[in-house]
Amino acid sequence: MAKSESRTVLHPDVAQGDLEGFLLVRPDASLTGEVEHVQWEDNHPAGPDTHVTVSFDDGTNVEFPFGVPVVKVAARDVPSLTPAQLTAAAPARWGRDAGRWDDA
Repeated sequence: MAKSESRTVLHPDVAQGDLEGFLLVRPDASLTGEVEHVQWEDNHPAGPDTHVTVSFDDGTNVEFPFGVPVVKVAARDVPSLTPAQLTAAAPARWGRDAGRWDDA
């Protein structure tokens, strides 16, 4: 692809956004697994519409408050990313580990 034809592969969003099917950039500039599901937490102690749990294809889950900025990337675009791009896209805030699917 010619430089003038380059397209944006890193997409800013928020934790409660349309993340399914994308990978997220972590604060350490690594990538998560693919987002399988974003579940709004209606019974969260802070109240409804305040937090989401993002579930990844590796079985991990991360709870985020609404409004936390995230950067998503499609799996097909990962090979075109440089370490410098990932470092520049790394978020300052992140959610908290919410366990694994197989935790019971």
